[in-house]
Amino acid sequence: MRRSWGGQLLLYILDVFLMNLGFYVAFRVRFGAAIPVENLAPYLRLVPYLSLILLILFWLFGLYEGSWKRPLETLYSVGLSVVILNVLAMALTYFLRGFAFPRTVFFIAGFLQVVLLGVWRLIWQTVIDRAETTKTVAVIGANGDGLRVAEKLGSLTGRHYNVRAVHDAGGSEFPAQAVAEADIICINSSIPREERERLIATCLEWNKEVFLLPELYEILLHNANVERIDDLTVFRVEGLGLTRGQQLMKRLLDLGLAAVALVFALPLFPVLMVAVRFSSPGPIFYLQKRSGQNGKPFKLWKFRTMVQDAEKLTGPVLASENDPRITKVGRFLRASRLDELPQIFNVIKGDMSFVGPRPERPFFVEQFCETIPEYKFRLKVKPGITGLAQVQGKYDTDPADKLRYDLYYIRNYSPLLDLQIIFQTLRVVLTPEAARGTRGTIHVLQNNRGTMKA
Repeated sequence: MRRSWGGQLLLYILDVFLMNLGFYVAFRVRFGAAIPVENLAPYLRLVPYLSLILLILFWLFGLYEGSWKRPLETLYSVGLSVVILNVLAMALTYFLRGFAFPRTVFFIAGFLQVVLLGVWRLIWQTVIDRAETTKTVAVIGANGDGLRVAEKLGSLTGRHYNVRAVHDAGGSEFPAQAVAEADIICINSSIPREERERLIATCLEWNKEVFLLPELYEILLHNANVERIDDLTVFRVEGLGLTRGQQLMKRLLDLGLAAVALVFALPLFPVLMVAVRFSSPGPIFYLQKRSGQNGKPFKLWKFRTMVQDAEKLTGPVLASENDPRITKVGRFLRASRLDELPQIFNVIKGDMSFVGPRPERPFFVEQFCETIPEYKFRLKVKPGITGLAQVQGKYDTDPADKLRYDLYYIRNYSPLLDLQIIFQTLRVVLTPEAARGTRGTIHVLQNNRGTMKA
C-alpha cells in the first residue's frame, strides 16, 4: 500500500497533534479551565522533544510502513509507543528540572493518547482499505510451487485480492493470457530464469504490477553498488558480513542493551525458575549445542520448555507448533518468548547478539546446507535472540523463506535496523497470532500441464 508524500505528511501531523491534544486535555482534567503557567511551562518546553520521540517510536514499530497491519497489531504498536513516550517524558522532566509537570497528567494523557491515536489509526487504515479496489492476481509457478504462494495471498486479511493460481509457466502461451487478465503478477522463484525474464519483460510492456519472489542469490545482490569500468556498467557486490567498525558498534549496542535487559529480567528469573521446576521433572535450564558465527559451536541457555529427555527416542527433531513434548508452562514460555531470557548471558559472553539469525543445532545446519547451499551464508554473523525472520515471519514459516529474511538482514545491517527489529519484537511478543482471513479467494485454472486445486 503505497502512500503519497501528502498522505505521509498528514500522518505525521495528525499523530503529533493527537499526542499533544492528549496532554492538553489531561491538563484540563487535572486543573480545570485555568491551567497554572508554572505547570504548563515544563510541558511546552518538551513539546518539540516529545513530538520527535513519538515519530521515532512510530517508525521503530513500523507504523509508517505502507504494508497492511492487523487491527490488534496496530493497537499494540500504538499502546507500546505511548507507554515508552510517557516514560521518556517523565525522565526528561527530571533531567530538565521540570518538577512542576504533574505525574498524574502523564497517566491521564497516556490513556487519552492510546484512545485518540488508536482510533485515528484504525479509521485511517479502514479508509485506505475501503478505497482499494479488488485486484486480480495471477500466481505463476513451476512444479506445483505456485499453490503455496497462492494460498498465502488468498488468505491475507485486509487485502482485496482475487487470486488465480497457475500451475506451470513452462514455455506455454497460457502465462501470457494470465498476465493480460490480471492486475498483479506474482512470479515464483521456482520459474526458470529465462522464463522469469520473459514474464517480467511482458509485465513491464503491459504496465502490470509484479510481485517477484527472489531467489536467494538475488537477495545477496541487494544494495550492490553501480560502478563504471571504462565504458562498462558493473555491479560491485561487497563481501557478506559486517565490517570491523560495524562489529564494534554492534558489540557495544549489545552490551548496553544487556545491561538494561538484566534490570528488567532478573526479577522474573525466580518466578520462572519455580514455574519450570514444578511443571515437570528435570532441570530448570536447558543447555543445547548450537552453531554460532562461522559455524563455531557454543552452548545456548534457555528455560526448559519440554519434558526431560524429549529426544531420547527420536533423536534431533525440530519442534512443531503443537508438539506434545512441550509442557504447559513451556508452551506459555515459548509463546511469550520468556524462555529466551537466559540468552542474555550468551550475549554478554559474546556467543550471540540481540539481533541476528536464530542459532540452529549443528545437525540441522548440516542438513539445511545440503538442501539449501546458501544457508551457510547466515553463519557470517553472530546469531541473535531475535531477528528479522522472527518479526516478519511466523512460527511455521518455511526455512527457505526465513533464510531470505536472514540474508536480507545481513546485507542491509545497520544499528537502526537492529533497534527497529528489537522494538517490533516487543509487539510480536504481545500480539496474538492472527487467524487467517477469508477476504481473498483462489480460483482454479487449468493449463495443458495439469490443474491446481486450492
